[in-house]
Amino acid sequence: MLNPKIAPFLESPEHQLREAMAQEVARMTPISYWCTLFDDCVYSPKEFYESVERNLLRRQVPDLLRDYILLHEGTLFSKRRMYYQMRRERIVAEICAAPFGSGFFISSRLFDRRRHAFIFDYILALCILLATSVPIWRWFDSVAALVWFGVLFTTFWSLMRLATDIDFAWLDDKICEVPFLGPIYETWFHPNTYYRQDQHAMYREAVNRSVQEAVAELTAQKGLKPLSESQFRPVLPELR
Repeated sequence: MLNPKIAPFLESPEHQLREAMAQEVARMTPISYWCTLFDDCVYSPKEFYESVERNLLRRQVPDLLRDYILLHEGTLFSKRRMYYQMRRERIVAEICAAPFGSGFFISSRLFDRRRHAFIFDYILALCILLATSVPIWRWFDSVAALVWFGVLFTTFWSLMRLATDIDFAWLDDKICEVPFLGPIYETWFHPNTYYRQDQHAMYREAVNRSVQEAVAELTAQKGLKPLSESQFRPVLPELR
């Protein structure tokens, strides 16, 4: 049963939008997948998620967005299961903890949502800008059309710059989903530099260690055998 404190939040329109976007994550590039099953173990999924969250907060991971999401088990009309999602830029981690028979199941998925721009994206963006400028040129003159073109270009560019601010994460989510604008935004404002690669690697390690510590806490509370290092090893993406 859901915690009464988070139940209203999970039903809010803003949260429903984030859940719909989370459904799309499964179509993105998987980085790793890990799971384990504890036999004859009864444990609260919410308690496990809170343990992972405490470990993350202790590490003070910068620019980390955390959220509880409800994803369908199958079709649109199927039951929904609660996951704990952590996002930093385009790297998304989703943790699942749930009863399974008489045991307790835990899984961890890591996705890369980045999309790179191709020449077609630039051509399409240019055609749309020109298409909106041609009527201005026909109704007024070329100077007005040029000014309108510049205003549109500056507006879009300013919005993309604003979306990089952590306080405007909602705008970042919306822009990256636009078919032609999203890849251009990713390429120019989220380039895959050495610095960003290192940041993402540290973020992934922080998430992995936080999950491992939460699992260790579970095994200690239930008197179960701790998992070995090999049991924490993720499987290949194609085996997810």
